Amino acid sequence: MSAPPEPPLDRLLDDLRTLSGGRLRKEHDLRMLLETARTCGRGEELEELSFLAKFLHRTHGIMLRIGRDGEGYQRLADEFGRSLERATGIARTVMHAIAEPERSRLERDYLAMSPASLGRLLDLFHDLGWYKNWLIDTGRSRRGGGTA
Repeated sequence: MSAPPEPPLDRLLDDLRTLSGGRLRKEHDLRMLLETARTCGRGEELEELSFLAKFLHRTHGIMLRIGRDGEGYQRLADEFGRSLERATGIARTVMHAIAEPERSRLERDYLAMSPASLGRLLDLFHDLGWYKNWLIDTGRSRRGGGTA
């Protein structure tokens, strides 16, 4: 059975706003990624990114909660690092299809090696996690219903 057709982008964003309880943090840039994925055939990459994004956002929260000396912190930090590298590679691939000057802004805002950039990236990952939930809830996920 094939997935239902994609709704118009405005309706998708309305759905994401509702699903998140109005807590999207980087809606403009999320919209740009969603639109690019649709128009440039990057849907599979964006779906993969959304799964990694939710994992990374949740793992970061756990790491902050347990602290560096907490049990299992190092294992989480190692997995976080590997997943972050994979996610930023996918994000770069999707962003590559965006026209300048927006592409450079997105890369500077989200992929630069700085604490501020990582904070913005985690906010974008928060929003992409809601997209992952939407994919699962609407039967559009190619990956199944995992809880990454």
